[in-house]
Amino acid sequence: MRMGGLASGMDTEQIMRDLMRAERMPVDNMVKQRQVVEWQMDAYREVNRKFNEFRNKMVDQFILTSANLSAKRATSTNSSLVTATASPNAGNVSLRLSNIDSLARSESRFSSGPITEGAKIKTNQAIKGQIPETYVDGEGTKDVWKLGLAKTETIRVSSSSNTVSFANGNSNLNTEAVGDTVVKVNGKEYKTTTGDPGADEVKVDYNTGTLTFANGLPAGAQVSVTYIEKSETDKYTTSSITTFDREGNAIKDTFVIKDSETLSQIFQKVNRSNVGVSMFYDEHTDGVAATRKETGINNKDGGQEMIFGEGFFRDVLKLKESYEVDEEGENVLTNGQAAKNAVFTINGMATERQTNTFTIDGVTITLRGETVGNEEVSLNVSTDTDKVFDTIKGFVDQYNELLDFVNGKLTEERYRDYKPLTDEERDAISEKEAERWDERAQSGMLRNDRMIQSVMDRMRTDIYGMVSNNLGSDYNQLSAIGITTSRDYNDRGKLEINEDRLRQAIERDPAGVAAIFNSDGPTSGEKGIIRRMRETLTSGIDSISGRAGGMGGKVANHQFTLGREIESINTRITNFERRLQQVEDRYWRQFTAMEKAMQQANAQAESLFAQLYGGQ
Repeated sequence: MRMGGLASGMDTEQIMRDLMRAERMPVDNMVKQRQVVEWQMDAYREVNRKFNEFRNKMVDQFILTSANLSAKRATSTNSSLVTATASPNAGNVSLRLSNIDSLARSESRFSSGPITEGAKIKTNQAIKGQIPETYVDGEGTKDVWKLGLAKTETIRVSSSSNTVSFANGNSNLNTEAVGDTVVKVNGKEYKTTTGDPGADEVKVDYNTGTLTFANGLPAGAQVSVTYIEKSETDKYTTSSITTFDREGNAIKDTFVIKDSETLSQIFQKVNRSNVGVSMFYDEHTDGVAATRKETGINNKDGGQEMIFGEGFFRDVLKLKESYEVDEEGENVLTNGQAAKNAVFTINGMATERQTNTFTIDGVTITLRGETVGNEEVSLNVSTDTDKVFDTIKGFVDQYNELLDFVNGKLTEERYRDYKPLTDEERDAISEKEAERWDERAQSGMLRNDRMIQSVMDRMRTDIYGMVSNNLGSDYNQLSAIGITTSRDYNDRGKLEINEDRLRQAIERDPAGVAAIFNSDGPTSGEKGIIRRMRETLTSGIDSISGRAGGMGGKVANHQFTLGREIESINTRITNFERRLQQVEDRYWRQFTAMEKAMQQANAQAESLFAQLYGGQ
């Protein structure tokens, strides 16, 4: 039990505060010491973030995007007819294009007549009842629809096998429609058969619900099977589209169309298919337009680029090709446009391309129009001096900015008389005075820091050192291309650019200029300055992280030097706080004992007084 100064008349609480204030001075000093260490840690981490940002920018601009130093520019004398872009590996060349007799175009087809017999099709309603039920071909009149319910199942093969089960043992499969089954593996359609399968074939057995392939399918293969169940109400039909890839290989997709589907849904299937055909319905003509997505002539046999299978596409939508003979005796497609290659002459050589955009020796050319008569378009490829210059200037600016920041930290004044404020000290002054005090107390945390200075010294060596390469270039260091150190001592090593010399070097030997920055090799001398600086910064960042944490996975105090120092101070503070509590308890026991003794003395005095003067 603690007793106040009732007997002694002393302000015991104030006396205790004064005593403990003196006792707490070592703790306050440790708290201030911890604050200084935390400020140092924050200052180191700020520098490390700057180092990391600069390193990442260099990697992005010079290594990951090395084309920035080898940028080429292509110009055209008539961009309405021909445009071009040049990759970094393109030579400085001139190309002449003439006799652009045709541009590459894709084949298109439209219905040879109205596809309905009455009202126009409503594309968002079921196709059943909106189109004729029969069509006529060379064999006579045929029904569009067949009885049966079409279902699609997707199976992921879990392990290598040549057999796949489908329909989950469904006994209601329509065995008469086995030929209408569509099987695809990873998007590629397989030809169906009821006998032993050959290459790119699959045996379909509706009795057992199995697919059998000639060779085992790999684990993970995705098998899509559209099969037909028996039904007395549902109807379906099948039709195919065949196109050709750039090498002339046929691409076929067979579509199973339900009578409950809308025309929009059918077109979505086509548009998503790998045959590369898009379709839409035109209400005005009551017809369908189909367009091949790939331009140029891809069918090696010289036939159509889109072959529509019998039934729905060819006969119901009337997309079968129709021809007439022109004045020159040539067959001309009357319900569409035939595909064309781009036909032109380049540097005197007549040639063709399947597309209007193609690449020759690193120059990507796009044909936009046909020439007239002897009209000629020139393309000139040269080094993009402005882009290369801007890239190098960007590096110099970023380096100088980093130099400014780090030098500022290394030379910042250290005010050792300004210690961190305790809460009690902060409460005793104004807010503005506290801000000014904090500014000085935090100043100079990294003044003349050897670790950071070492990183900067190594970077300067990286920058100024010669770069050996096998290009035979006269340019092997920054000074050779007009980049030197400022003569102003106050700039503390900033780089300066002689713009005329740098531009001349870029135009004269762009590869040599690029090699100064990003060449690579087993030795430091063979590495460009960007690769050298990246290694220096990586090493420096690791060292600073080892001291102040914050990067490289060093986030817990025990993982870096200053963190361990903070933990040590915290332990000392805790131990000292425990001792302070013991001291305070001892003081209170002493005060309490004194108060009790004084109370007893007072009681005895009062008793004696009463005995002496009680009768008067």
